[in-house]
Amino acid sequence: MLDNNTVGERIKYLRLTRKMTREELAEAAEISTLFLYEIETGKKSFSAYTLDKLAQALDLTTDYILHGDENETELACAASREERHEIKLRIAQKLLEKAYREIQGLLNG
Repeated sequence: MLDNNTVGERIKYLRLTRKMTREELAEAAEISTLFLYEIETGKKSFSAYTLDKLAQALDLTTDYILHGDENETELACAASREERHEIKLRIAQKLLEKAYREIQGLLNG
């Protein structure tokens, strides 16, 4: 079960790591500043639509916002789009290398 406080704290942390004001994130996500404050403090939950808008504004997955993921922590903390792009490329490369090794293991198996 999702905990509004934990999700709200994660959103606030992500906003701050991106050096965004509450007003900037609210505008980017097309919600009011008051509603964002209520989300960040765990006082209100939000719809899937709002979650998607917040994820887009923060340049992250909705899954990360809801659940966190140790594999995406570096990505979540990256402040610039360029840093996030580089990290995404590294993650993709690691996944491809892992898949290649697994395929090789099956073929040689």
